[in-house]
Amino acid sequence: MTSEPIKSPSPSVATANNVLLVVDAESLLNKYPEPSLEADNPTTIEDGFIFVSSGTDTTKTVENDSKLTLTASNGKTFHIRGRTVSLIAEHSVVFYNMAVGDAQVLSQPKLQVHNDLTVPAPDPANPTQPGSHQADDHYWECSQLTPGTAACELSFMLVDQRCEVVGYFSWEVEVKLSAGEPSLKN
Repeated sequence: MTSEPIKSPSPSVATANNVLLVVDAESLLNKYPEPSLEADNPTTIEDGFIFVSSGTDTTKTVENDSKLTLTASNGKTFHIRGRTVSLIAEHSVVFYNMAVGDAQVLSQPKLQVHNDLTVPAPDPANPTQPGSHQADDHYWECSQLTPGTAACELSFMLVDQRCEVVGYFSWEVEVKLSAGEPSLKN
C-alpha cells in the first residue's frame, strides 16, 4: 500500500471536459479482418465501432452516426482518451492523430503525455487494501474556440497484448460544440 498522494497529472484536469472514446475492437477486426498496417494509410471505418462517454450527460442514449455533440460545461478544454471493450485486454487502442478541419471551432488537438504516475491497483493478497504501480497517462487536449461544428479525423491503432500493431484505422466524425445543458451524441 502506498501513502504517497496520487496527484493529478495536470492542473487543467479539474477544469476539463473528459471524453472517453470506447472502441469495439473485436467487432472492428471482424468487419475489417485485414486492416492497413501503414500509419500513413489507415483503413477508414464505418459508423458503429466507436462509442463516446462523457460526464456531461449520462442519461442520453449513444447513437453511432459519426456526429459528436459535446457541451463545454466545465471550461472550454476537452481531454479525449481512448479505450477498448475487452475482457482480458486482447487488444488496446492508441489514438495517434487527431486532425480538426479549419472551421475555427476547435483548436488543433495536442497529445499530452504524463510519465511515471502513481496509480492505484488492487493487491491480490488483500483486495480491500489498494496497492499502487507506476504508469504513464496520455490524452489528446483541445479547446473550444467558438460554438459551431468542425469536421475531424481520428486515427488510431489497435495493438495486441505484446504491443504489436494489428491495424491502423481512421474515423471521420463531425463534432458540434455548444455551451449550456450537457449533451452528447455520437
